[in-house]
Amino acid sequence: MYRFIHPRTIIGKSFNLLLITYLSFSLSGCASTRPEKPPTTVARALETRTYENGLNTVLKASINALQDMNYTIDVLNSDVGLITASRTTEQKQSALDQEKDESELSGFQKFFLVMGVFVIVGILLSALSGGDNSSSDGWSRSKNDEKGPVIYRYKVTVNLNELSPTATQVRVSASGEAEQDGSILQTGGVHESEFFQKYFTNMNTALFLE
Repeated sequence: MYRFIHPRTIIGKSFNLLLITYLSFSLSGCASTRPEKPPTTVARALETRTYENGLNTVLKASINALQDMNYTIDVLNSDVGLITASRTTEQKQSALDQEKDESELSGFQKFFLVMGVFVIVGILLSALSGGDNSSSDGWSRSKNDEKGPVIYRYKVTVNLNELSPTATQVRVSASGEAEQDGSILQTGGVHESEFFQKYFTNMNTALFLE
């Protein structure tokens, strides 16, 4: 059992690394839980509400709603009814959409890609079989491989359209990115219904207080 967990031969090391590589590819394909970007009609239904209030009143309520969600107002243009706000946090607030990539590899292409990786890794391990074996289990370990926290950055854009002196339409859109140690892990839009429910609930509260 010890030799299986900590292989010392070149064959054992090769098998162990190939197994880890295979499982990494398999799990990466199965563990993707990011939602796909919804159709435009569905997205707009989530993002849009109409209020029986004037533009200035709804504008102030929109600002208060964003601030209640810990967003910082970056741009405010009352003439065209535009607000942009941002937030940076270590806590994930919403899932990011995964847009469908037309150039995504097919199942057969992924299979051959994985097999190619196996072959290359095997060749490299064979070439390095005479390398340094000073480590007690044949593997070198780094003490400085700890990763920093994942940082989430979200951006919200609110577009207000004055339908009449007593009616204003609000459309809110959001996007975000996840970063770790200076590398972008994910980018995408936000279309979780919980996010919009929270925003428009805060809007209703702000309008009530107004």
